[in-house]
Amino acid sequence: MAAQDLPRVRLTPVPETGVLVVRGDELDAELIAEDASRFHERFAAWGRFGVSAFHAADDAEVDALCESRLVRFDRVLVIRRAHLERAGLEVVPTFRTPHVTVCHANLQSLITLLISCEHIEIRNPYHVGEPEGD
Repeated sequence: MAAQDLPRVRLTPVPETGVLVVRGDELDAELIAEDASRFHERFAAWGRFGVSAFHAADDAEVDALCESRLVRFDRVLVIRRAHLERAGLEVVPTFRTPHVTVCHANLQSLITLLISCEHIEIRNPYHVGEPEGD
């Protein structure tokens, strides 16, 4: 199995302080399906559908993520990691810290479980929208 067929999974687990999972966008079944299907196509050998997110310890870290990594999203979702894991979703430390992939082996289960998780939606005060065309 070639390394490019697998996402880069960090050996160090998500820290215990990483109690929150932050994702840009909204919990829309079509958007999740598109993101998760793209991920699965790219990393098919891993056998999971996944969506990108970030872990955070508290509101200050959520704010920092909004300002740096999530500026393209006008809304941000904050979900407790424990809620995701209790629902049967994996929160895997992938790529560079604080990135995580929320994943499941079944696409429909990923969508249903993710949408059903308790979460809060916040407006991103640092959102930088697309320039308006003439």
